[in-house]
Amino acid sequence: MNNVAHKWQIKWEEAKVYESNPNPNRPKFFTTVAFPYPNSPWHIGHGRTYVTGDILARYKRMRGYNVLFPMAFHYTGTPIMAMADAIAKGDKELIETFKDIYEISADVIPRMSDPLFMANYFKEDIKTSMREIGLGIDWRREFTTIDPEFSSFVTWQFHKLQSKGYVVKDTHPVGWCPVHHIPVGMHDTKGDVEPEIGEFVLIYFNSEKGIFPAATLRPETIFGATGLWINPNEMYVIANILGKKMILSEKSATKLSFQIDNIEIEDKVKGSKLVGLKVENPITGKYIGIMGADFVDASLGTGIVMSVPAHAPFDYYYSKKILKNNNIEIISVITVEGLGNELAKDVVEKNNPKNDEDLKKLTEYVYRTEYNKGILRSDLENLIKEEYRNELKNLGGLPVPKGRELITNFLISKGLGRKIFEIMNKPVYCRCGTEIVVKILKDQWFLDYSNEEWKGLARKSLSKMQIIPEESRKDFEFTIEWLEKRACARTRGLGTPLPWDKKWIIESLSDSTIYMAFYTISHKIKQYKISPSKLTQEFWDYVMLGIGNLEDVSKNTGIPSNIIKELREEFLYWYPLDIRHSGKDLIPNHLTFFIFNHAAIFQENLWPKAIAVNGLVLYEGKKMSKSLRNIIPLRKGLKMYGVDVMRIAVSSTADMGSDVNFSESLVKTVGETLRKMYELFKSLDDYTEETFGFPEKWLLSRIYEIATNTTKHMEALELRDAANELLFVFSSDLDEYFGMVNAEGRGANNKLLREVLTIWLKLITPFAPHLAEEIWHEILKQTTFIVNEKWPEIEGSKIDELTLLKHEYMKRIVEDIRSILNVFKGTPKLIKIYALNDSRYVELLRDAIEANGQMKKFMDAHKPKSKEDARVLQKIFNESLEIDDKMKKLITNYNINEVDVLNELSKYIRRKLNVEIRVEPYNEEVKKAYNKEAMPIRPAIIIE
Repeated sequence: MNNVAHKWQIKWEEAKVYESNPNPNRPKFFTTVAFPYPNSPWHIGHGRTYVTGDILARYKRMRGYNVLFPMAFHYTGTPIMAMADAIAKGDKELIETFKDIYEISADVIPRMSDPLFMANYFKEDIKTSMREIGLGIDWRREFTTIDPEFSSFVTWQFHKLQSKGYVVKDTHPVGWCPVHHIPVGMHDTKGDVEPEIGEFVLIYFNSEKGIFPAATLRPETIFGATGLWINPNEMYVIANILGKKMILSEKSATKLSFQIDNIEIEDKVKGSKLVGLKVENPITGKYIGIMGADFVDASLGTGIVMSVPAHAPFDYYYSKKILKNNNIEIISVITVEGLGNELAKDVVEKNNPKNDEDLKKLTEYVYRTEYNKGILRSDLENLIKEEYRNELKNLGGLPVPKGRELITNFLISKGLGRKIFEIMNKPVYCRCGTEIVVKILKDQWFLDYSNEEWKGLARKSLSKMQIIPEESRKDFEFTIEWLEKRACARTRGLGTPLPWDKKWIIESLSDSTIYMAFYTISHKIKQYKISPSKLTQEFWDYVMLGIGNLEDVSKNTGIPSNIIKELREEFLYWYPLDIRHSGKDLIPNHLTFFIFNHAAIFQENLWPKAIAVNGLVLYEGKKMSKSLRNIIPLRKGLKMYGVDVMRIAVSSTADMGSDVNFSESLVKTVGETLRKMYELFKSLDDYTEETFGFPEKWLLSRIYEIATNTTKHMEALELRDAANELLFVFSSDLDEYFGMVNAEGRGANNKLLREVLTIWLKLITPFAPHLAEEIWHEILKQTTFIVNEKWPEIEGSKIDELTLLKHEYMKRIVEDIRSILNVFKGTPKLIKIYALNDSRYVELLRDAIEANGQMKKFMDAHKPKSKEDARVLQKIFNESLEIDDKMKKLITNYNINEVDVLNELSKYIRRKLNVEIRVEPYNEEVKKAYNKEAMPIRPAIIIE
């Protein structure tokens, strides 16, 4: 089928199907998907977000919208340079990946040490992938982020942000690459991991050898410290830090040199030599010992941690191990109602952890519980040094968060400690392979996402947006709140110079926030050959914001006023953006920056309307990685499995928020179903029957129902549910239809099949456009493009509900008979179905359904006159609770004669069960003969 896909891709391109121009007579729909970094070829995981965006674009086009779906390429920043550097250094693993997995020829790879060559090479490769998977993109609008025209737009954006006070020069902690000396964000790291920066408090414990600065996230537990832990196998240093003699691990001293200036190393000492020393707790005045433990990470904090056995499972567990006589000092600090005041000790004793992994889980539980529910014990002042007792007397009884804040401020104000920063999700590696550290950057340019006014705008914008799936909204809300200043410029990388300080380059997550606006006019800038020098601040102010006088702008830029007016009108036609598609991993950065920047620059009526995020693509249940050798290049996957099969497999086999598990069995199932449909279309002329009976009425109503359901799913971007209806549910319905006409001893109705299959073909078009186009032209002999056809819109009145419910009723009867046959001994010769046709019972069942589970209401209305009456009413009420919504509908909306319905459907039941069926009315004789009862919708079934 790949030749078929290629054929239609060329024809669509020749017909300019996806070139979208303003049309005031049609509603518009503007959608974008993240523009890719061209630093490697695409694998099948890359396809998901793009195909999802394409399916929605195709659906909206069929709903009558004028759809714009453009694409560009992100050259900015370090990802491309880091990859080029790795090639230049002869990175064996990367070169092997390019050669063996992506099949890039050996003579091309060395040339990729030039970043621009690499970017251009992979741009063309990714563009080919996009075309081959059938993305309906308006390629006239393509650009790269280092094009001078786009740079002028980014320059304008940054002037705007600076004028509002949102770009600031400041001192602030950032993730930092020690080799390249640049701030590092998600797109600069291996595996695209955002470095999460957190605060540790250092507490100074004095000793005869110097200060031991213990690093902690829980300074409030200092009152319960019974010792300090160090790693006996690691090297420690004696260093002069800010005029104080301090002892800390060698690894942490190197790391802290990026946060604290002029750290001077005076001596080195093995950790084991420090074990046994005594240090003074600065708050309690108590002397405690230094203990050795392998679990101490010398690269985290300072390589020194407090031991608080009452509140840290690791501390209690290892203290118990070291102090074999169990003489462990437990000093409790925090009380949790109902859980006591020695939570760490209690959970270790109760759960008996076997290893550090078990201890980590218990630690998370203890820390979370004490932070959220704990209070500092009321008599805390008894543990405090006399000189500090008065200042800290109000700590007792405070909730943990408040106590933490107060003790931290106290320690710092008294010179008993300070704060340091740490990568909380360490280790995170720069793309060059170096581990990221935290650096306090001085005189660095930041986007000030901590600005409360700006946060307010972002919150307001998010509140007006649709988020798909809705449960991701909380992740956006969380990100808006914790975002602080973010370094927006680098001294290395491709991109736009910071306009007022040109030694800096605007980094990749800062120039990719409002570029969707540039798409609206990028093709016009090319068409009219407008020189980048003419794209001034004044020009962008007018086109994007309507600021200024048209004639003045024209005069000052030298661009004819009619062209500027045309650009302004094109922008206003397409903006705001209707939906933005991306991976859910971009919520903590790019997608939230997108909200902030739009809210800062554009008027409220131009803020984006929706964001859709999706999960990853796994391969056979595992994340794709070079080490597992399980990466399938997208272009190779398309050749192996077929274009439309791949489109469905990567985009529509999991809910939006979940990961797709791509597997051989999955693509096989999708492929077989599409092939079955294609073969059915091909054999349409073999069906010549004209009878329009129950099977036809049922199938027609089923396709109408499927069309209605699919439309609802598409509107909510529930692609898995839509694809499931169209492929697997409908395939099963077709089998059912052929089974029913076969039971009548005839063939399928040709006219009916054509009508039903044509509706299905339009519904499947956004998912499998190439197959649909091929069938539409080559089998149905149509001359238009199906991708431009109108989406089937079904009026509810067209659906024959009674026919659907009768069929559902038959299904229930067949299921009941099958469950009896499962325990039936012998071979069944005859199945007798005795249906109840008693209007009184039907009325009672309707009343029971209306009572909505309230038995007293039902009994009060019918007041049983005897035990038998009560038994029957009880049975009917129980049935009202058991029957499903469809059968309730059949009972309450229609006066059916069950005997007639079952007789009408008996031939189908007979075929399904391959046993003779006889339908008769239920009466007292039947009850006596078989001791069986029948109820409405529940006939008595006898097997002979």
